[in-house]
Amino acid sequence: MIKELKKGHTLLIKGPTRIEILEGIIEIFGKEITNDKKDNNLVIPSAARYPLYAINDSKLEIIANKPEENLEQLKNNSISKEWEEIKDEILDYISNKNDDAPVRIMTLGISSGKTAIIKYLANNLLKNGLKGGYLDSDLGQQMMFLPTTINIGEIKGSIFSGEDIKPEYTKFIGATFPKGNLKFIVSHFCKDLIDSYIKKHKDSDFILIDSDGWIKTEAGIIYKNFFINAINPDFIILFQDEEVEELKEIEKKAKSKKSRKILTIKESNEFFYERSKEERRFLRQSQFSKILGEYRKMTIPLNDIKFVKHDYDEEEDKISETEINPEELVKLPYHYVIIALLTARSKLIKIGLLFSINLEKEYILLFSDLSYKEQIKIKKILIGSLRLSTKGNHQGYLYL
Repeated sequence: MIKELKKGHTLLIKGPTRIEILEGIIEIFGKEITNDKKDNNLVIPSAARYPLYAINDSKLEIIANKPEENLEQLKNNSISKEWEEIKDEILDYISNKNDDAPVRIMTLGISSGKTAIIKYLANNLLKNGLKGGYLDSDLGQQMMFLPTTINIGEIKGSIFSGEDIKPEYTKFIGATFPKGNLKFIVSHFCKDLIDSYIKKHKDSDFILIDSDGWIKTEAGIIYKNFFINAINPDFIILFQDEEVEELKEIEKKAKSKKSRKILTIKESNEFFYERSKEERRFLRQSQFSKILGEYRKMTIPLNDIKFVKHDYDEEEDKISETEINPEELVKLPYHYVIIALLTARSKLIKIGLLFSINLEKEYILLFSDLSYKEQIKIKKILIGSLRLSTKGNHQGYLYL
């Protein structure tokens, strides 16, 4: 269908939908798209909704199964004045700071909009000639790579979806939720990812840090306080919710560092799309399926490969690798558990599923796409907790 959009109006479009800009200029999360034939097409994925704001009178071609059900037109900009003010304050701060360290900007809150404002800031910061990276710490809703991992990558161009950015450094957690000691492990690994990124990209102006929405409960407070202390953000963009007492506790603790700026978003944005649990589950399965679809069953010799898990020493405040006795592991429901295949120095080679361990014949049956050169580098298998089918469906958990 052909849709005309007046200057100053916004068209909210839910995916899966394909859009072609026929006339005019459209802005999406701070990125302008024209009818230039090289860059006038956009695909909105399933379980996502994008705001198309008309810079001037525009005309769009929209291709979808039921386009009218997926469209909502507004007579204003769905991006609020609060977002614009936050963007302007961050730009001003980066332009006037006296050191070369990249500015760390973190989102914090329960409501939807955290990833959307990351996109909005990324596109606007790039538009102003700045360079930076994006750390995605949300285990359950990864934008860059697989759920159960955390990732950081350079923002090389405009961001709309996970297809627009690739991870440069990945840490495997093996779960979609930071339960138990994982809340400390995730925090430490996020710090490590930022340090590795800055070492490689010495000219970075900023790092955007997307967080998950786990805040409610005492454990959520401990997690977020520890996370903030570990990554030490210069800015925290706080999505305020007066009904969540835990969020107030975290905000109070975050303010204890006087140089840190808390930028509060007081009004919830009714136009952001809140995914249901079913849609979140579908997205996770889709991400797993996309990777697992290229995998195959293979056997590798057990040889001197060690099975390990991550542990956290609270007294030492350190993460360690603890070796798992394979004779004890095979007594547990380990089949189809997600694993990370590592070198002797714990460098990630590939991610896979562990099918079975044959101690008598000394081989391992797994699901991956390892090359022979990669196979011979494997010295450790890091065991996760999530169990999946080869199609990416949830099968249960392994508790070590």
